Order: sequence, then structure tokens, then C-alpha cells
Amino acid sequence: MHSNGQHKKMQEKSSGKTLQLERYLMALPKAELHVHMEGSIPPSLLLRLAERNRLKLPFSSASQCRKLYAYRSFKDFSNMLLLGVYCLRRPVDFYDVILEMGEGMALHNIRYAEITWTPQFYLNRGCALTEILGSMNEARSILATRSGLEIRWIPDIVRSRPQPASAIAEWAASKESRDAGVVALGLGGPETGYPAGNFASQFSYARQCGLPANPHAGEGAGAASIWHTIEQLKPARIGHGVSAIDDQELVAYLVREALPLEVCPTSNVRLGVCKSYDSHPLKRLIDAGCVVTINTDDPVLFQTSLTNEYAVAIRECGLAPDDIKDAILNALRVSYLPDSEKIRMTGSFTATFEELDNLFLT
Repeated sequence: MHSNGQHKKMQEKSSGKTLQLERYLMALPKAELHVHMEGSIPPSLLLRLAERNRLKLPFSSASQCRKLYAYRSFKDFSNMLLLGVYCLRRPVDFYDVILEMGEGMALHNIRYAEITWTPQFYLNRGCALTEILGSMNEARSILATRSGLEIRWIPDIVRSRPQPASAIAEWAASKESRDAGVVALGLGGPETGYPAGNFASQFSYARQCGLPANPHAGEGAGAASIWHTIEQLKPARIGHGVSAIDDQELVAYLVREALPLEVCPTSNVRLGVCKSYDSHPLKRLIDAGCVVTINTDDPVLFQTSLTNEYAVAIRECGLAPDDIKDAILNALRVSYLPDSEKIRMTGSFTATFEELDNLFLT
């Protein structure tokens, strides 16, 4: 039995180790591949956008807004996401969101990000998608100069709203959009009842134009949805994909084909995809040999950060610091950056990892 003094010393030692680990994870250079613009708008900015655009919100302060992040259902979460969509009315709004989002990323030492956004939400806002993207690129340019953060764009199609899909695919795959930083075509929204095959022609067209498929699958539905998405869309990466763990043949396929998964632990737990962090398949997927990246999905709506996702992965999911570094390097390797940039950033990241290991882990 420990005396009170011994117990206090053990607590202090444990607390010191936790703090050391958090500092280490914060300092790591990072890359993020699965993060939605619409789920990254802080309450204070939502309030400013609503005031600018003369819109009413169901809250009048940031603290009231944060109370709405306690979701009882996917619909609660979806409603919060759509509040962000509701407030984005003109190009300057998108500029403000990307600037604030990027500044938050830079605080966590994120050096490269592929940001997903949903253009079809904004087709009737009185401005062209090209104008919106131009405004986002103004913020992107400022962020690159200020903090060295590099950003690319993944516009996505919503499974349950198929009408604009062809127009979005054609716009995203145009040379103008690709020259403006669009690197893939995404697919989001509810899986059940809305199979990926409904959009095979749009993704085939985009692929022929040089734009890879980057769909969500295996989040709201099972392994069969992932198989179907692979067969129909020939994806370069899978968003989420965690239900693959229920099908060993699928896991073997993912390993054999080195088809990367964009895993978002907190999102999966908060939305009930996984019951808890310790039952999350993250470690089992890594141990099986899958190419795994770790991401936030909707950091503001899930009250998380990439640093926090790494901490949770270690504390709750059983990963080691080396697994985190592997996931970061995986993200660079499977990103849509040109090979020369991948090599440059990988060299820079690896050198920094070594310095940080010597500083924090030895």
C-alpha cells in the first residue's frame, strides 16, 4: 500500500509524463488529409458571419453554441454542420473561414492539409464556384507565406443529393480548378440507401481528367459498402473505412493494394460508429498492415485537434509514438502532392522527428 506522499509523487510523475507527451505531440510536424471546412468554423466566427449576412442563429454566444456539440444523434451533428453552411453566403466568408482554419492548423504544427468542402451547398448563393475558390486561395496564399502551411482542396459530392453531381464533377475536374489547387473528388453523406455506384460515371469522368476518387466509405455502413465503393469508383484513398475490420478478406485486400484509410477516431466515437476509443479498430488495422492516416474530420464540431487525436491514439487506442510518426509520414506519402514535394517534406519531417525524439523521448 502506498503512503499519501508516495501516491502524490506517482501522480506528479504520471502528470509530468503526460505533459511531456503532449508537448512532444504538439511539436511534431503534421499532415492532415481528412478535414471538412464546414466542420471547422469556430462559434465566434459563425456569429460574425451571421451578423455580416443578417442571419439568425439558435444561439447568441460562443458558450451557448458549444452546448450544442453534445450530439444525441447523427441528425444533431448534421444540423450543426449545416449551420456553418447556412452562414457562408459570399466569397469573403470563405476567405475568413479558411484563414481562421489555417491559423488553427499552424498552431498545431500542421504543415500540409487537404481540405474537403461541399461546393453544391453554395450553388444558389449568387456567386460562382470559381469566385469562391479564388477567395479561398487568397487565404491559402497568406497562410503559406505566414506559417508555411500548404493547402490543397477536395470538393465533394453528397450521396443523398445527386442532382448537381455531374456539374460538380465537371467543375472540379476542369483544368482551371485543378490549377487552383483541386487535387481529388470526394463523396460524402449517408451511405445506406445511397450507393457509390450511383456516381460511377462522374468519378470515371474526373479520373480521365486526372482527378483521383477520394470517397467516404465504411463509416455509416459496413464492409460491403467499402467493397462496392472500391469496385465502382476505383478510389485512391478511402475516407474512414473503419468497418473494414469486420471483413478479413477486405483487410487483406487493403494491405495487398496499399489502399490508404483516413481514420478519424474521435469522430467515430462521437457519432457512435465505434462504442469507445478502446474498442476502436485503429490499432488492429495498423497491426494488420493497413496504410493508415489519422485525422480530425470536423475538429470544431467534435472539439478536437490533430494533436489531441494523436494523444487519444496513444492513451486510449494503444498506439506508440512510432505509430504516430508512421501515420504522419503515410499522410505525406499518400497525399496528392507532387513526388518532389513529398520527398522534400518527408526529409524535413524525418529530420525534425529525430530532433524531437532526442529532446523529449530519450
